[in-house]
Amino acid sequence: MSHRLSAEPTTTTSCVSEALVERVDARVRWRGHDVHYVRCGSTHAAKQVLLLPGFGVGAFHYEAQLSGLGAEENTCVWAIDFVGQGESWPVDATVDVGFRYSVETWAEQVEFFLREVVQTECFLVGNSLGGYVSTLVAARSRSLVRGLMLLNATPFWAFVPNDLNSFGSRIAPWRGELPAPKWISGLISTYWQSFRSEANVRGLLSLVYSDPSVIDDELVRNIIKPTDNANALSTFCSVVWSPKSELSFDDMLERIRADASLPVALMYGKEDPWVVPLWGQRLKRAVPRADYYEISPCGHCPAHERPETLNELISSYMSYCHAGRSGEPPRGSTDGFATIVDGSPRNVFERIDALRAAA
Repeated sequence: MSHRLSAEPTTTTSCVSEALVERVDARVRWRGHDVHYVRCGSTHAAKQVLLLPGFGVGAFHYEAQLSGLGAEENTCVWAIDFVGQGESWPVDATVDVGFRYSVETWAEQVEFFLREVVQTECFLVGNSLGGYVSTLVAARSRSLVRGLMLLNATPFWAFVPNDLNSFGSRIAPWRGELPAPKWISGLISTYWQSFRSEANVRGLLSLVYSDPSVIDDELVRNIIKPTDNANALSTFCSVVWSPKSELSFDDMLERIRADASLPVALMYGKEDPWVVPLWGQRLKRAVPRADYYEISPCGHCPAHERPETLNELISSYMSYCHAGRSGEPPRGSTDGFATIVDGSPRNVFERIDALRAAA
């Protein structure tokens, strides 16, 4: 069965903003889903960038990049909602039996989108889960990727091993294939209601944002809204129980390290309590040529917490790459919130981690 049901948008709305930027809010059909995406700028622009969101958010989390970067000359910005999140949901409340909401599925979705919709090589910018998916796509579909920019990318995802012969796989009662068993959805439903509550969403966000004042009512509403979808509980169950990617994160990085022609930039909020600087340093050691920018003060979501700083970094880094990466890379941002760093450990925990890696 073909995974590509349609490469044409099912709905499209275009308008011209004050900056005379074309904005398209559209959907494209893929594996029984209406995949929602937003584009700002011309499809003929030389610089194409696709923004991939973290778990539980969507294109709305990149509104400042769509409007800001999309207004720049010769730049086209795309943002997509992963299936089962944001506004990307099954068309008729059902999907194929056996479908999983997994990192493998989301990577396939991005590869389809790049081939059939963007139709040219593209910079990938991914935050958190989006960073993991970006790394997987770059590692296995290099021809689609012009450059890789990671925003506090999570280096791990999922609990169930991919190897069917592993102990973890053998004891797993389910591997995320739809439909979700009723006993699992029933068991999780009570937790699910608490998980998606306004209080919980605000609490989780306040833990990962350096500046909690950025967490406004609109952000909370945008995160909770998709959880009202009829498929949301089954989707959450599938996410929890779906296996890891076939390639480990280390395997992905090894492929990327071996391809010196792929530009890589790390743009990390320093005050992130989840993906702490230690993880960024590990990635820098794995891919030494990567340019590592530290944004501070900033937590887990630089695109939303420090949008102007991040926009400048993305814009200057794309220009640097288009100039053939000649000379020095951008040194940071003019507002002083972002600086390039060498990834050296700065405290005892980071030093121990570096020594263990070198052993």
